[in-house]
Amino acid sequence: MLLRAVQEGTDVLIDDSLTSGDWISASAILLGGIVAAVITSQLLRRVIAHGIGPGFASIMLARVASYAVFLVSLFYALTTLGVRVGPLLGALGLGGLVLALALQSVVENFVSSIILQARRPFTIGDTVELDGHVGIVADIDARTTLVRSLEGTQVRVPNAKVLSSTIVNLTREPIRRSTLEVGVAYDTDLQRARDALQSAVDRVPRILDEPAPMLNLNGFGESSIGFSILYWHASDVPSELATRTDLTIAVHQAFAAEDITIAFPQVVVWSGSDSPVPYDQPPQNIATSYPSLDSSNPPKKKRIGPQLGRTNRRKERE
Repeated sequence: MLLRAVQEGTDVLIDDSLTSGDWISASAILLGGIVAAVITSQLLRRVIAHGIGPGFASIMLARVASYAVFLVSLFYALTTLGVRVGPLLGALGLGGLVLALALQSVVENFVSSIILQARRPFTIGDTVELDGHVGIVADIDARTTLVRSLEGTQVRVPNAKVLSSTIVNLTREPIRRSTLEVGVAYDTDLQRARDALQSAVDRVPRILDEPAPMLNLNGFGESSIGFSILYWHASDVPSELATRTDLTIAVHQAFAAEDITIAFPQVVVWSGSDSPVPYDQPPQNIATSYPSLDSSNPPKKKRIGPQLGRTNRRKERE
């Protein structure tokens, strides 16, 4: 009796001519495949965790490998039973394609999570900026990256979006550089202002000595002459905020001690009355001096051609 026919009268998947030995062999192959899949999963998980660190990637890659080993053993067991695997693989391939198209975003995020774990632009515990959110990475699962923001909220960013956007890791290096800008009035002694800024920097212990901080003049602004203080500090965000606060207080105290004014935008209000008359009497002719127009050298005369010159001389003789 035929259990199922692929093509009527010719091709079959399973027939009833199997013996008990065939079933025992197929069961042994399937059981051995399950054991091999478990061992492969454990060994591969240890190897991947040693290479790229523990996390979601090691778990998922180990599972995928174990599933592959199990499927190979399953297909081999089916072959032992006389099952024609070709039509079955075709049906599975078509179903897998339909499923992949339906779950395109899920598959994209899943693959992105594996790539993130393999490349490791950040790890759990790093402070990062992802999609405009700054926070500490709490978890990376099959679909999203969980970020605990500095405001105490939890933000889940899709892994595909993380992989395709700019990733800023604030704590990958032990130290970072920040900038504090301050402007002084135009009548300020710039050397004295620079010395005051240097003394303010020296009074902040959170600023690192190496690399050394730098004081730069930015140039002339609308209402002030700008200074930039470039300083290094520990890379974590609390150290950044605390260092900036200390430096701001130190700069304000140093300028106050030296009687240096921190410039601010100024607005002049004009009432429009009591204004002097700019002209006693308007001039009759207006001709503004211009270099290319008011030249002391007179323009050169045009050169007369030979034929025209001979004609003029003949007329003079006549």
